[in-house]
Amino acid sequence: MQLRSVLLSVVVCSSLFAPGCYLADEGASEEVGEAASPQLEPDRWAWRLFKLSVGGVPFARALAIGGANMGNYTADTEYWYVDPAALSALGTKNIVFTHSGGDSYPPSQRGPQSFALPREVPWEAFQTDPVSGGALYRKDNVYLRITKNQSGITRLTWYQVLADGVPTNIVPSGTFVPVRGPVSVPSGHVGYHIDQAVE
Repeated sequence: MQLRSVLLSVVVCSSLFAPGCYLADEGASEEVGEAASPQLEPDRWAWRLFKLSVGGVPFARALAIGGANMGNYTADTEYWYVDPAALSALGTKNIVFTHSGGDSYPPSQRGPQSFALPREVPWEAFQTDPVSGGALYRKDNVYLRITKNQSGITRLTWYQVLADGVPTNIVPSGTFVPVRGPVSVPSGHVGYHIDQAVE
């Protein structure tokens, strides 16, 4: 079941579009352990473009398409465009997310590495981090693990650690800082992750 956002009120806070905020419908219910929710959410827009920079250098863009096809872009799909030359700073410097959105045709994107991922992927519960390796980043209770090789990104893993409720749609914004070790889940909390290999 898809969680629909009303307006982002908690992509991790109580004000719209604040850094690291996300949101879920009131009245939506899901089984703990597998809640279907997109990891990158266009929210009220037909599309949302996320720009990522590491250490101030642009290295990736992710175009999240909403529930309708738009020309060559398929509904409920994330299109990623990566400059592998900028990935050497991963794990040592902050990642900054910015985003914009619209309802007309999205701006054309390209990059040395490009791939598409489905947006509608179930969040799976965990107590012990099931993924290791790569560069791990954190902002509040949201984490992103990026695994790469010399050619580019090979795997993306999103996490949320919650004291209660179900995982919600994410609109990452602002600064994510590198952290070491696995994602830890405190007592009384539940971790959720979406893990996708890049083909």
